[in-house]
Formats: sequence, structure tokens, C-alpha cells
Amino acid sequence: MGCAGCGFEAPPDFAFCPRCGARLVASEETRQARQADRTPAAEAAADEADRRLVTVLFADVSGFTALAERLDPEDVREFQGDLFREMESAITRYEGFVEKFVGDAVVAVFGAPLAHEDDPERALRAALEMFTRMAALDERWARRLGAPLALHVGVNTGPVVAGSLGASAAYAVTGDTVNTASRIQGAAEPGQILVGVTTYRLTQHAFAFEPLGELRLRGKAEPLPIYRLVGALETPRAARGLEAHGLVAPLVGRAEELDRLLAAFDGALGGRAQVVSVIGEAGAGKSRLITELLAALARDGGRGTPTVRRTACAPLGEPTYGVLARLCREAYRVDPGDALEVARQKLAGGLRLLGAEEEVAAAIAPLAGYLLGLESGDLPRDVEPEQLKRQMFLAVRMLFE
Repeated sequence: MGCAGCGFEAPPDFAFCPRCGARLVASEETRQARQADRTPAAEAAADEADRRLVTVLFADVSGFTALAERLDPEDVREFQGDLFREMESAITRYEGFVEKFVGDAVVAVFGAPLAHEDDPERALRAALEMFTRMAALDERWARRLGAPLALHVGVNTGPVVAGSLGASAAYAVTGDTVNTASRIQGAAEPGQILVGVTTYRLTQHAFAFEPLGELRLRGKAEPLPIYRLVGALETPRAARGLEAHGLVAPLVGRAEELDRLLAAFDGALGGRAQVVSVIGEAGAGKSRLITELLAALARDGGRGTPTVRRTACAPLGEPTYGVLARLCREAYRVDPGDALEVARQKLAGGLRLLGAEEEVAAAIAPLAGYLLGLESGDLPRDVEPEQLKRQMFLAVRMLFE
């Protein structure tokens, strides 16, 4: 396992780097191996099964059958290998479970064997990432395929029975939820992600949807309401509480805390750096307090028109410098789905707006791009990891000052 701080290759069972003492972050391969360890055998004995509320994702490549007829079998196999690696990476990033690959299709489960309170949201984020990865894969294979390929995805949430199944005792989920997800996927056009009504209700705070009305799906006795996923909301709403239902209520009993936050903000405006920790039990109103702070700043013209940047640690596992990267993306409108050249142009435009000199901009741009995860051949190859980290921090400081 490589140390992100000094680059030292530490033994796989070490939690801290033996050279610099930094905490080691498990690689993607290690995380996938741990997931494989905890799936069928670790989570359920061969003769056990339990009821779960899960989100099932079916994804299929449109036009693959016709394509396979004219390609050499070795090319088909190589493409399938690339496809499955990309799809599996998207699924496991959000801690879903790949139940099976069938031909050019993948079936994934979110909520079994590992459950999270936001499994429907994770499934949709995985689906969006699958489309991004599919576009990159299609670009790499464009010359050999001769025609573009597209995914179509169906997602459904509901109860299943999860456990070992069949002679191989493979971990699987069964139930009408699975069958319905398959039928929803069959109704999706190339390039579409369609979801059932339960998935829609559980994720409408974080995603934009287009209602398609009630569709009659193959094998279903009654038509079902179906929604097309448009994309993730730039500013998600609350998942629960009054705001989730479009309602508001006055803030009660938090005047002292709000005044302290406003005082800290005034201190920051006066040039004194501030760090405020808001700590409380789940449901105590931490997010509401921050929302009220931002609303108070928007109402109060006496503080001028300060630019407020906000971000949060990812609930799905934090990459190195992830919070700083999201601040930069939000500040310069760099979308995760932007092409490399588009992202670079947005960064360059942001630096010009800051009034950065050409020489300074040329020095900052590669570092900011590296922070955002953009491939950059402009970084010096002989820079030590610790020196690169200091340079990135200086670049970020210049960007935000």
C-alpha cells in the first residue's frame, strides 16, 4: 500500500506509514478485496437468508448483440473485460454489490450485504458514473467498434430476500423488486436511466427527474409510475424534515448559537481566520443552523456581499484533498463530467478573472488541475510528494485569497 504523504510502499496490513507516520488510505484494489471478503461468506451462511430493503440496478449496453456478430470473438471478450472493470469500479466506489455479469449486462445491489441509509442515492450516483465511464470506454474503442454504444439503466427499490442461492451458494437477492428493476431497464431508451416510484421518492431531494407517467411494463399486471433521471441537483435539499416537504418553520432556541456564528463571520471579514465546530446529536439541527446563518448573511446588507463557498466531506469515502477539490470545482464551475480540455479552460478562465499574471497562472493551473484529479503532464516529475503537497496548498491559498 503506497503512502500518499511520502510515497513509501508500506506492507498491506499497516495502518500508518512506517516512514512518515501518516495514516494509510486503502487503495481501490484493497477496498474491493475487502468487499469481496465480506460478501457471500462473511455476511451469510449457506443456509441463511434474510429480508432486506435494497435498491437494484440493471444496466445493459444497447447494440452490443449486433456488434458482437461482426467483431472477432477475442475483441468481444477484450471489450467485455474493459466494460465490466469500468462498471464494477463505479458500483464498488459507492459500496454496491455486483451480483452478476450476464453477457453485456450487469446487475448490482445497494443495501445487501452491506447496508447504508442512503443506498438509493448511492445507486443513482453509481449509475451516473457508469455513463461517464462508458463514454470514456466508447471513445477508447471507437475505431475498433465502428459505432457508438450506449447504456440503458433501470433502478428499483423494494423488499427482497437476500442470501446464498443455488448449488454454488452464491450471494443473491430475489423478489419482485429485482424483476421490476429488470423490466424498468428494458423500457429505458439508450442513454436513459429510469427509476421506480420508491427510488424516486427516496432520492428526489438530491436528483432531478422527469415524470414519464404510468408505463405498462412487460410481465406486470398493472402500469407503474416511472421517472427518468435527469441528473444530480447542484444544491440538494434536505432528505427529511419540513424542508424535504417544501415547508418551513421559524428557528427556535438557537439565537445564541447563531449570534456566535455571525460574530465569527465578522471576525473573518476583519482579517482574523476563524474555525467553528458545530457538534450535536443527529437531528439536533446542525444543518438547519448553518442554513439560517447563510440566510442571515444574505439578508444583512451591512456585511457587504461576501462570497460564501461551502462544501462537505464525502459520505462515501474521502479522496485525498477531496474537500479542497470540491471547493475549487464549485468556485470555478468545473463539473465532474466535464471533458479534460473543458475543465482546463474553466480553470484558466477563473485565473484570468482573478487577475493573475500569465506567469503566475501558468504555475498555478497544473497544480489546481492535479488537485481536481485532472491528468496533467505539466507537473515536474522529480518533485517529492511532500514538496508537491506544499506547492498545492500554496496554489489553493492563492486561488482563495
